[in-house]
Amino acid sequence: MRRLLSVANEALFSNYASDTVGRSASEKSKGKQSEPKVAKSRQTVRLDTLKVPRASELVAEKLRSLIVTGEVPPGAGLPSEKELVAQLGVSRATFREALRMLESEGLIATRPGPKGGIVVQKPGPAHLTRSLSVLLQMDEVPLSALLEARRLLEPLCANLAAERATPQELLALENSVEAMRSSVGDTTLYVEEQLRFHLGIFVAAHNAVLRLYTISIGDIITARTAQVGLSEAEQLTGVKAVEGILAALVAKNGTLAARKVEAHLRAFDSVLQRQ
Repeated sequence: MRRLLSVANEALFSNYASDTVGRSASEKSKGKQSEPKVAKSRQTVRLDTLKVPRASELVAEKLRSLIVTGEVPPGAGLPSEKELVAQLGVSRATFREALRMLESEGLIATRPGPKGGIVVQKPGPAHLTRSLSVLLQMDEVPLSALLEARRLLEPLCANLAAERATPQELLALENSVEAMRSSVGDTTLYVEEQLRFHLGIFVAAHNAVLRLYTISIGDIITARTAQVGLSEAEQLTGVKAVEGILAALVAKNGTLAARKVEAHLRAFDSVLQRQ
């Protein structure tokens, strides 16, 4: 009996295990079939069109880097065209186009003759003035915007100049005021001395960025207002104004100097509006 029960139990267990395994396998199979298929999505990417620089631009940038870092200082000459073309591995046409770029930026000058060649130079404010003037004209910037910019920038220069001006720079401003007094009645000379006085303030501020931009804006304003006439009374008013500015600078009163410069510029703007 025991043996029969044992056999029966083994048979029952065997059937149960078989059924369990079968159901498990079937369920797994069904589970796999019921799992949704996930499609691989592709990420949308937006790329800008690559702008490949021209060979002449690469040559200009390489030479420009040598100049602005001081490896080739102003006054020094670059190697000959033949030598540079061979070193850079470009055509003469490409090299000459790069030179024209640097020449337009004021970084080099080409001098003809046996002792000539490519000479490095330091660009002056005129190059910035020319570029800025073209940009402002193309954007149709009105004279009123230029006058407003000058009224904002020049008082800053005066404030700094009150603190930073050297004795020599203050002396130059005094000489300019004296020359301005002597030029009253001669509009051309008077305007030249006014410009020299204002330039002296920009220099005395000892801030290269303010100096360059204020000079450039001032030059553009002067070019646009070259035909403006000033009466003798207006010139005498201008002399009195610069005397007050100079006194504030000598006293190292930057706030007062800035205020007087702004008042002086506003008075000139009023003259322009009447004409």
